[in-house]
Amino acid sequence: MDVVTPHITSVLKTYQASAPRSLQGPGSGRAEPSGEAPPPPPPPAAPPILLAADTVLGERGETLLEGEPISCFSVGGERRLCLPQILTSVLTDFTLEQINRVCDDLQIYCSRCTPEQLHELKSTGVLPKSAPSCGLITQTDAERLCAALLHGPTALRPHKLSGFRVYHECFGGGRGVCAPDQNLVQCLECRMLYTPRRFICHSHGTEHRTCHWGFDSSRWRRFLLVAEEEQDKEKCKALLDDLAERETPALAPVVIKQPSQPLKRKQVLMLLDMQLPNL
Repeated sequence: MDVVTPHITSVLKTYQASAPRSLQGPGSGRAEPSGEAPPPPPPPAAPPILLAADTVLGERGETLLEGEPISCFSVGGERRLCLPQILTSVLTDFTLEQINRVCDDLQIYCSRCTPEQLHELKSTGVLPKSAPSCGLITQTDAERLCAALLHGPTALRPHKLSGFRVYHECFGGGRGVCAPDQNLVQCLECRMLYTPRRFICHSHGTEHRTCHWGFDSSRWRRFLLVAEEEQDKEKCKALLDDLAERETPALAPVVIKQPSQPLKRKQVLMLLDMQLPNL
């Protein structure tokens, strides 16, 4: 039978007394062998890497939203549109309460522009010199906001639209039946009718805060796809291509333009002071 020496007994008792107060056992309570120095403490943990805030000015240009010219900044391939211009030229028939409610429902995030972007908007006459700040909204969220407020489903609800099945993956996705001769798509879920451009902004999904880089509803053909179950997919694609070619492009690429007419000072100051969700 092994004999427990007095030294081992002493070490065990020291450990039992120290363990409830330490995650490392007895620590300094245990006698170190003579002449042997204790191990050095571990180096302190490195602090987390914090990236600097994005201060990229981006290329200022002008784009069309619902046929209205809107100043914007192109940053990383996604346009940031001037929010006050949208509210005073596109969404003029809606109250701030209505706009706030839709922003809450869609979880739309509007950021404040950087000091450099604010200076650019002021120096080009888009905003008055006294503007304290300006909200920017991505092209994706601007399209979603306009689709929700301006383009509700039509009142006509036929039992079945004759055509071929299509789908899109924008804003949560949607499936429908497209009738190219009528330039309409019927949602298979709610049976409402939309033009192809409006259908790609229509969804019964729950996707929020997803940035569709370079999204542009006027180029709906990129996003409206023929369903896999269609037998003659090539013919259906050709019909969609033909329909897209017959439409007049409603949104030109971003280009640098001369300063547009500035908003009325009273309008801008009122909008800059309003409280939008997450602004």
